Amino acid sequence: MSTVWCSETQLDDIELVCFDKDGTLLSLNMYIPVMKKRTELLLERFHLTEENRNDILELMGLNPETHEIISGGPIHIERVEIIRRTREYLRSFSINSTVEDIAEIFDEVDSLVEFSENVEIYEGVNKVLQELRKVKIKTLLVTHDGKEPAEKQLMSAGLFHLFDLVLGLDIDSPYHAKPAPDMLQYACKILEVDVTKSVVVGDDDRDMLMGKNAGALCCIGVLTGRSEEKDLKNADVIVQSVNDIKIK
Repeated sequence: MSTVWCSETQLDDIELVCFDKDGTLLSLNMYIPVMKKRTELLLERFHLTEENRNDILELMGLNPETHEIISGGPIHIERVEIIRRTREYLRSFSINSTVEDIAEIFDEVDSLVEFSENVEIYEGVNKVLQELRKVKIKTLLVTHDGKEPAEKQLMSAGLFHLFDLVLGLDIDSPYHAKPAPDMLQYACKILEVDVTKSVVVGDDDRDMLMGKNAGALCCIGVLTGRSEEKDLKNADVIVQSVNDIKIK
């Protein structure tokens, strides 16, 4: 029987560890070229003016003056919600694009951007994932990003092969966003594991609530992403990073 240790907490008989992606495994900085490219294509495809550039950059989550990620901004919400907000923005100019039209542009950007040039893996992530595989604990990635871009980012980071399943949130996904329990419960059915023997690891209280709502054994908050300790109200354990998780 394998044991997962986190701080002073001992977790026995674990079947699955579920990880969030952005802010937990990978840095958000890889999205800077993505947000810039989305803005360029939207301006081009819908014949918008340069006056719209700053609005769209902010809509994507980038400060138009510094080109830095807006802290607590749109980058932290679901990809599908950013697509919907983009549609509403375009409608304010009598541009009646569909969610599907904008999703296609977002998908095109993901195919154009070379994530390997920008992806940044947090310390210890590769080691922890490899150790989980060695002891046959299944690994799951659950993200509010789309499934295909999430898989591409993991491939660029050299982590994709270390996951049993990757779930993203797309327009036609058969589950609701975090903090609903859907994504974890759905994955547990596919992977044939007992959700009460799962552990959730994330940088956002929505990750913690997803785990709680689904019936996970333990929810571990990490401080590498958007949250401070005070924000992770529903975490059972809080550590600095994934590197603090030990497998024995």
